[in-house]
Amino acid sequence: MAFIRWRGRCAQLLATVYVDGRSKQITLTNLPNFYIPEATMNYVAEKFPDVLVDWVTVTRLLAEGPPNILKEKTPAEHLDMAEVEQHLLKWAAEAKVANHAQHLYAAAGVLTEWRARFYQENQLSEKPSK
Repeated sequence: MAFIRWRGRCAQLLATVYVDGRSKQITLTNLPNFYIPEATMNYVAEKFPDVLVDWVTVTRLLAEGPPNILKEKTPAEHLDMAEVEQHLLKWAAEAKVANHAQHLYAAAGVLTEWRARFYQENQLSEKPSK
């Protein structure tokens, strides 16, 4: 099962694999933003087909942001918006009408912008503590 590790303000998607009876952490991808593009999901699925990734959980963890960098806790509606963004992006990728896909991508983009604005306005000025 994949999990998130924060490196400053950038997240890494990692998994623990077993090679010759020993555990080893591998980096599936870096996630520099607070959302996961469809292309990144496809890349991880193709490159690491045996690794189980719960994208909804990963999306919610990214929406929470890195620990100790925000002045206030991430609002619950932002966590919900992150989940809706994933559904909108999935529906846009599956849309049979180009105009519908554009509207779905645009709606997901608006939610991403709203969440990004919250992070920008609430970031602590100093570096996060470890």
